[in-house]
Amino acid sequence: MKKLLSSFLFLSFSKMLFSQSNADKIIGTWYSPVKTGKVRIYKTQQKYFGKLVELKDSLDKEGKPMLDVNNPDVAKRNKPLVGITLLSDITYDTRKKRWKGKLYDYDGGKGKTYDSYLTITQTGDLNIKGFWGLSFFGLNPGLTLQKVAEK
Repeated sequence: MKKLLSSFLFLSFSKMLFSQSNADKIIGTWYSPVKTGKVRIYKTQQKYFGKLVELKDSLDKEGKPMLDVNNPDVAKRNKPLVGITLLSDITYDTRKKRWKGKLYDYDGGKGKTYDSYLTITQTGDLNIKGFWGLSFFGLNPGLTLQKVAEK
């Protein structure tokens, strides 16, 4: 009986660790295929968040940082785009093997926040799909990011 209980506990703990390591695969810095920007994904209190850490054209015509002018929160419209949180409250679904959370679209979405699914493709890219309520009412084609090689 002790062996059976020990085996069960070991397998349960191993599965939990394996699931956690799968969930953490999104941690790191990712860039867009056209290399216009970089997003750093990090983990805080069992949730993942993504900040815009680099933007190719981050300065306006006057040489000043581009601002989050489309933000629905008027108080945030004077904040630079670099540094804003694009991905928030991301959690990993072990059963579906994907992440779910919120995507802030500062540009094309005119400052809207969407529900989102994140998946890692077979080639190792991060695919982000934003949607309204139901996933088939989504932003097409979504966003694909590639991981920056760690030094």
